[in-house]
Order: sequence, then structure tokens, then C-alpha cells
Amino acid sequence: MLEVLGLDQPAEALYIILVDNPPMAVGELCRRTGIEPDAAVAALVRLEDGGLISRLTGSPPLYTALPPEHALEVLLLARERDIHKVRALTGQLTERHREARRSRDSTALIEVVTGRDGVARCGQQLFKRAERELRGIDAPPYAQATDGERVSSATAVAGRDVRSRFIHARHTLSMPGVVARLEVDITAGEEVRFLPEAPMKLIIADDQAALIPLLATPQVLDACILVRPSALLDALSTLFESLWAQAQPYMPGRPVPIGPNEFVSDEERRIVSLLAMGMSDEAISRQLGVGHRTVQRRVQALLGRLGATSRFQAGVLAAGRGWWQPDQERADGPLAASRGRAPISP
Repeated sequence: MLEVLGLDQPAEALYIILVDNPPMAVGELCRRTGIEPDAAVAALVRLEDGGLISRLTGSPPLYTALPPEHALEVLLLARERDIHKVRALTGQLTERHREARRSRDSTALIEVVTGRDGVARCGQQLFKRAERELRGIDAPPYAQATDGERVSSATAVAGRDVRSRFIHARHTLSMPGVVARLEVDITAGEEVRFLPEAPMKLIIADDQAALIPLLATPQVLDACILVRPSALLDALSTLFESLWAQAQPYMPGRPVPIGPNEFVSDEERRIVSLLAMGMSDEAISRQLGVGHRTVQRRVQALLGRLGATSRFQAGVLAAGRGWWQPDQERADGPLAASRGRAPISP
């Protein structure tokens, strides 16, 4: 156990004997531990130099253990200082390694990852290594290892102060179960926005690495490019921020009381939000799990209630009526943390 403090096995055995007993001579220590005299003397010297034991005058000299709470604390502090030095050196060496690779071989900035398992594991590693922020553009096909494990930030981000922002293609709202999962993610802190079309799949972790498909429109996600800090990574980051500014939040803000003479249900809020996203009645029906004709009746009732002439206008008017209150911190500003995503990521 004390090896972590720099003590080898003979020194640890001798020290424990001295902690449990009164002062002892070398001969008695050797008899109790089975350590050869020369090895015991050398170990005792190391223990004395480390401030763990003291040698008493006499013939033969006796050795006694010093109070462990003080002696071991000194070693711990020394080891912590060494660890800090090694960490600082690690950072310096990492930067030197990066600079050397950047100057000698630009191909080191890009790595091709192949195979379903390789792509899935690489994506999951990006989720896990993120310390500040995950950003991504989400669109099918989705990475999945051959053992069936789906790439997801749900387990990697849960419980950590990592901001998570993802852009989705609007057509994914018609996929079964997507709306329900998105609402869970948004409630947990996920920032989600939509574009009519997603130009590409993308994951960016802390501006330190990005993952993009090798092919522009892959049918199966079995080959990707891992991009390390470079002008290309900067360009991908700029692309994401530009698209994020253009994208439309899903159900922005939070519900608020709207007075005793007007009531809006959670289902009505969902319908209005989906209308504003451009979804058809049939797609809304699938997402909410209600009949197509039922959705048609409720959509018409909502349009009449709001005085809207179009489906998109219904969403705008609903926000103006206070059916939800725009939350600028959620829509535009920094969000302190994100707690997990459903498995609909790259």
C-alpha cells in the first residue's frame, strides 16, 4: 500500500513492524520479517531519510517509528508536489508534441476512422472527453456498434457541467418517438434547434476535435474523419455557429400562466410548436399518438382560436398570446449544463 509513497516492500514491512512494537534492533527486525540484514539496513536508512523512523543511540542501535500522521503527511505532500510537476510537464510535452506534428506532417491533423465499431467508439469518446461543450449537427444515418450499442451522449454528459447544442434536420421530427425524446432532452437542459435541411453530420468537442462523415451522403455510417485543432476545425466551428444562428428553436421558452379566461393544454402547446416547425397533420398524429382526424380537428380549432391564416402564423401568434414565454437564455445565451441526450446523435 505504501508503495504509492515511494516505499518498497522491505521498507514497508519494517515500518509496519516498528509502528506495532517498541524500538527494535536490526537483528530482531530481520527475525520478524525474514529480511536479510544487508537489505534491512538499507531499507532502514531509506525510512530514516524519509522521516518515518528515528534511530536511537545505543549498542546495538534501536529503531522506532515516528508518529504516522505527521511522517506520512510529509511524504504525501512531497508526492503531491511531484505529481503537480509531472502534470505541468505533461502539458508542456503535449504542446510540444502537437507543434512538432503540426510543423512536420499536416496529415497528423486528420485521421480516417473506418468500420462501424470504430466510428461508434470514436463518437462516444468525443462525448466523454468533452469538458465544456458538445456541439453537433444530427442527421441519419446514426452510428451503431456491431454489438448494438448506439452512440449517445446521454451517459457521457449526464451529471457533468457540459453545455450541449445540437441542430437537427426538420424532417427528423416525423421519425417515430423523436418529439418525445427531444422534449425530455430539452427539459434536462439540451439546446435543440432545427433547419429545413441538415447539410452534414458533425460532432465538435471543446474545439479540440471534430468528427464528420467521410462521404457527403453516406448510406451507412462506417467511415468518418477525425479532425484535430487546425484551420479545418476552426471552419467547422464557424459553420456550426452560423447554422445555429439561422436555426429555429423547438418549443422555445417555458409555459406561463395565461389568465383565468384562457387555457392551453400541454398537447395544444405541442401541436402549435409542431405546426410552427412545418410538420404535417399526419406527422403530428404519429408523434403525439392520436388519430389523424383528431389532429386535423384540433389544428383547425387552434387556428380559429388564434385567428391565424397559416400554420406557421399560429406558432407566432401563440407566442404573442403568452402560451409560452420566450427564454433568451435557452434560445441564445450560454446554458450552464446539459444533462444527457436521447440516442438520436450521430
